Amino acid sequence: MVPLPIVIGIDLPSFRLDVSNHCSTMSGMTSEAATLLTHCTLCPRECGTDRIVSPGLCGATGEVMVNIYRLHHWEEPVLSGTRGSGTIFFSNCTMRCAYCQNWRISHEGRGNPRTLDDLCAMMLNLQAQGAHNVNLVSASQYTPLVAEAIRMARERELEIPVLWNSNAYEKPETLRLLDGLVDIYLPDFRYWDSETAERYSGILDYAEWARRAILEMHRQAGRCVIQDGIARKGLIIRLLVLPGQVAPIRDILKWIRDALGAETWISLMGQYYPVHRSKEFPEINRQIKKKEYEQCAGYLDDLGFENGFIQEVGSCADYTPEFAD
Repeated sequence: MVPLPIVIGIDLPSFRLDVSNHCSTMSGMTSEAATLLTHCTLCPRECGTDRIVSPGLCGATGEVMVNIYRLHHWEEPVLSGTRGSGTIFFSNCTMRCAYCQNWRISHEGRGNPRTLDDLCAMMLNLQAQGAHNVNLVSASQYTPLVAEAIRMARERELEIPVLWNSNAYEKPETLRLLDGLVDIYLPDFRYWDSETAERYSGILDYAEWARRAILEMHRQAGRCVIQDGIARKGLIIRLLVLPGQVAPIRDILKWIRDALGAETWISLMGQYYPVHRSKEFPEINRQIKKKEYEQCAGYLDDLGFENGFIQEVGSCADYTPEFAD
């Protein structure tokens, strides 16, 4: 296992487009995307909202909302490399995790509307800055729109890999809209049992959908391929260790081994810290203990995993990006 830097890295200058005209995403929306959004069933919640008219349960409308985009040097080493990962942080989210470190944009929806041309320009700008990849952070609620923007960027000579950085609470049929467009999948497999998922994120069926989504991701991207120290394609699965949630990590790892193989790349994250609504849940209103993380790291060896990343335990609010208001 390769030591992993703290994933939510240091603050870097943000590169933002001029949004003075606040153009609507609708101007570049395909008829297929419009149809999918008028009775939205993109995520497992299947709220059926006409997002052209009003927000869905995720908080998103028919406009893509982006908070910031920038080079990010503290993702997994094979993603950040020496020049950084080109992150684009999308607003809103299909989940409502009580401990979300990015709650200002995922729960409150802070950000600015972007056209598909804007998104395309961001990707090309990040490539011009030297990014090793375009890292789409929490874009699931905008999948058909982002897919079209990726297509546009490819036509305009985007050559670096596109990375889908998600919570894994996704439908396989929605992910299929990205087939051939996304090179690297980076899902965060968060929960194994429904009780924990419901308590902290208000979702009963998380693990069922996460398993199905990750199988689809693997079908599309296959095993992680590293060239010259940088990921070019494939699947890397993140596991965030929560306080008191050691046993479920073993259950998740066992499923990954049995379903995908011990060659699957795993990123075991020890950066949890209590934030947002964590104080409402005393059992997670603390950082994880070193022995909890070490026990989870031991499962990787016990189950025969060969590839991945471990990190030092601990993080704090200073590592969370400074999002735009």
